[in-house]
Amino acid sequence: MHNLWLLDLMLGLTALLIANQYWYLTRAHFQSAALMMVVALVLMALAAIAGAYRYGIDPGVTELHRALTRLSGFAVLLLIGIGLFWVRLGLRWGTDKRAPAYAVVAVVLASSIGLGESGLMAPRSVVDLYSTLGLLLWLLVALLEWVSPRRLSRTQAFVLGGGAVLVAVNGLFVGTGATQLLGLARTNWFHLLLALSLFSLLSARPLFGLDKSAGA
Repeated sequence: MHNLWLLDLMLGLTALLIANQYWYLTRAHFQSAALMMVVALVLMALAAIAGAYRYGIDPGVTELHRALTRLSGFAVLLLIGIGLFWVRLGLRWGTDKRAPAYAVVAVVLASSIGLGESGLMAPRSVVDLYSTLGLLLWLLVALLEWVSPRRLSRTQAFVLGGGAVLVAVNGLFVGTGATQLLGLARTNWFHLLLALSLFSLLSARPLFGLDKSAGA
C-alpha cells in the first residue's frame, strides 16, 4: 500500500526521538512545559506506530489507528504550541514541578473530545481549530525570539518558525489523500514532511534551559 507502513514507522520513531530529548528537560527547568512537549510527541508516535502496524502487519487494528490518529489530531499541535508559549512567557507555575502539565493535558483532551463527541462541532472542525491555535502559538514564539531574542539565536528562531510553516503547508496543500504527488502517495509525503518539521523543535530546547543562548 505505497509503503505506508514505512513512512508511518519513520514518523513514529522521529517523534519518539524528539520526545526523548524533551524528557531530559522535564527533570530540569520549566518541567511542566517540557512535559507537555513529551506528551504531544508520544501521542503522535503512538498514532504513527499504530499506522505502521496496521498497514504492514495487521489491518485488524484499523479502528485503534483511527482513534489514536484523531486523538493526536486533537491534542498534539495545541500542546506543542502551549508548551512553547508557556516557556517563552517564563510562567513560574510549573517551572519546578510537573503537576500543572497534567492539568493542561487533561483540559485539552477533555475539551477536544467533549466538543467532538457532543455534536457542538464536527470532530474535523475541532482538529482544525486546535491545530490552528497550536500552530499560531508555535509561530508566535518563533517570531518573538526572532524580534527580541532571549534564549534562541535568530537562526534557531528561523528554524523553529520554519517547522510551523512546514506543518501548515503540509496540511493545506499535501494532505493525506489517495492521489500521488511527484510519483509518491500524498500520505507518504505528509508523513515525511511532518517528520522533518518535528526536527525543528530541537532548536527550541534552549528555551527550556537555564543558560541564555540568544544571539543577534
